[in-house]
Amino acid sequence: MIPNYDPEVAVSVNKFVDQLPAVFNQLAEGISEFRPTPSENLDCFQKSYSVQHTFLVKFNVDAIDQTDLLEETLKPQVESIGAKLQKIILNGTHITPCIQEPRWQVGDIYSPVDAVAQGLKTISLNDTRVLTRTITDWFSQLEG
Repeated sequence: MIPNYDPEVAVSVNKFVDQLPAVFNQLAEGISEFRPTPSENLDCFQKSYSVQHTFLVKFNVDAIDQTDLLEETLKPQVESIGAKLQKIILNGTHITPCIQEPRWQVGDIYSPVDAVAQGLKTISLNDTRVLTRTITDWFSQLEG
C-alpha cells in the first residue's frame, strides 16, 4: 500500500530539486565552504557576542561537530557580560534536528508493512523527540 499523495511533500521536493543546479555549479567552481566560514563566525562571536542565555546542543555521533570549539570561544565573552552558557550532549547525529516525521497512512487493514513502518518511524524519531523536549524544557526554565 502506497501512502496517499501529499501536496506539501511535492512542494518541498520541488524546492529541493530547484536548488540542485546552483549547488552543482558551486561545486564545479570549487566552492565547498559556507560563507561566512566557521573561523569568520568564531572571530565575530569572540568580539561581539552578547546573548544572555546560550544553549549549545552537541550530538554524540557527529564527525563535523564544532560545539566544543564554539563553547571555548563563547565562554570568555559570555562571562564578561554576566550571561549564561549551557551545553548538553544528546544521542543523535548532525542531521537529527532535520529529521521530519514521515506521514504514513495505515490502509483499511493494518498489515505487517504498516507495523514495520510504525516501528521504524518510532525508532527514527526518538532522538528528535528527546531534542525537542530538551529545548522546550530549556526555554521553559528561562520563563520560570
